[in-house]
Amino acid sequence: MVLRMPRPTTRENSSFLQFRCRVPADIAQVARGKLVLVELPAASTEPPVTVSATAGTFIKFSLRTRDPNVAKVRSAAANTQVNQQFAAWRSGPASLSQRQLVGLSGEVYRLVVEKFEENPGTPENWAAFKAFNRAAKEGRLLNVPLFDAARLPAPGDAYAAFGEELTSGVNTLPRTVEPIEALERRFGWLTNWVLQKHGLAVDPETRARLLAQVEQAATDAGWALKRNASGDYSPDPKASRFPPVAVGSIGTAISLDDLFDRWSKEAMPAASTRSTWSGNVRFLKEHLGSKANDIRRITSDDIVAWKDAAVARGRSAKTINDSYLGSAKALLNYAVSNKLLTDNPAEGVRVIVRNRAGTGQQPYSDQEVARLLALADKESDQARRWLPWLLAGTGARVGEIVQLWGSRIREVEGHWVMVIAPAEDGGSLKNEGSERTVPLHPALVEAGFLDFVRERGQGPLFYRRSSGRASRRHASKGVSNRLSTWIRAAGFTDPRKAPAHAFRHWFKSAASRRGVSDSLADAIQGHAAASVAARYRHFDVKDMAAAIAAIPLPPLAV
Repeated sequence: MVLRMPRPTTRENSSFLQFRCRVPADIAQVARGKLVLVELPAASTEPPVTVSATAGTFIKFSLRTRDPNVAKVRSAAANTQVNQQFAAWRSGPASLSQRQLVGLSGEVYRLVVEKFEENPGTPENWAAFKAFNRAAKEGRLLNVPLFDAARLPAPGDAYAAFGEELTSGVNTLPRTVEPIEALERRFGWLTNWVLQKHGLAVDPETRARLLAQVEQAATDAGWALKRNASGDYSPDPKASRFPPVAVGSIGTAISLDDLFDRWSKEAMPAASTRSTWSGNVRFLKEHLGSKANDIRRITSDDIVAWKDAAVARGRSAKTINDSYLGSAKALLNYAVSNKLLTDNPAEGVRVIVRNRAGTGQQPYSDQEVARLLALADKESDQARRWLPWLLAGTGARVGEIVQLWGSRIREVEGHWVMVIAPAEDGGSLKNEGSERTVPLHPALVEAGFLDFVRERGQGPLFYRRSSGRASRRHASKGVSNRLSTWIRAAGFTDPRKAPAHAFRHWFKSAASRRGVSDSLADAIQGHAAASVAARYRHFDVKDMAAAIAAIPLPPLAV
């Protein structure tokens, strides 16, 4: 069904053109009786004006013009605002953060100042204005008058309520009224105005907090206008206290789970990354409680407290910084980039890291590599038979090697190579630079690795085909885990030597001892270039094959 934008019409007994729009059936009950405020823009010679209407079967109001061209502009603006309000009613009440509430109240500050700063009246006008504001805020007067932005506050009204000495007069009144009731009477329409300007519906708790911020912003504006009335137009320092309002970030509440799902569908992370981050999100949700249902309510203090809870659990600084905080920062940065948040509450939060002696990762020794390769030669399991040799002979990451397919073992320029790429059935690599072509070590060819490849065929060499579903862990992950278990069971238990990754450290060290340049070793191992200049160096298969062949395998006789 195609929905048409309402066209300006006329009504009986009026020559003004009218806006008329039917309330959608799905929100008719929610909308009925609600007040809608609409800002009609200036056009031609017509000044801007704010109009109101009560929602029923229709929302209808005067466009305050007889000019069809002006009516067309105003009708389009009204249609946008009314549909924003429909969307807010449809999505339900939102809960806003403190920053967002202060940002919204800034709209009230600017409205009041801009309305009166040209002709602010007398200081007494604004003393009266502030007196009523304080009486409402402190619950001292229920019948506080509605603030009318169309005219200057009347000192006589305040004198009648509090006497000539306004401050002492307000102080003598007892606090017998619920402040929320008095603030609704005083600033309810301004609160509605700023919410509807941004197409928002909020829950009662948020509305109460916003009313308090609106009162404070209006009172700040009153102080500025009182100075203006005395002839002082110097900049008001309080004008800068209001953060900008990012409309897209304060609409429908987005839960932490919703954010994670949106990020996952767009980023399409590896299944292992998705699994790890999912666990981190669960831990953060446990800490946040109900705030996890609306990411806009998360504060930097919440993230710091979560970090402290992780420290108390005994998690390492690396785990907290790289995994917990790393995933939280990335998710919340995604929210900022997509206008779901105005800023990232996790930014700058970090655990102090002290690099202690005796904790850094170490390479295998030559003797250990030789022992592991000798054990591999005795294995009937093909993964344990060939993976240690591939790791030692290329310095590649185990996750890259276990994803090899037979179709990616090829002969290039007279050298047998392996093409490292994401597995064809949904695998993934660490980053873009991980894709590369690496020559096989001559010792592998001599040991019969090519015969094994021919037997396995064109498909996966070390695992059965994976499901290919992004939400499932790739089948190759289990192979690398089992290899690490086998290495540890064989007696290689030094905690500073990661079972598979220590081969990578060893290869870099062995390459250096054999005179292989760091940049060439980086290209073989898929390490990111250390500088911009290094990115301009490119190595062909012949260069890499010579460097790999220079590293003896096994390194020592067993």
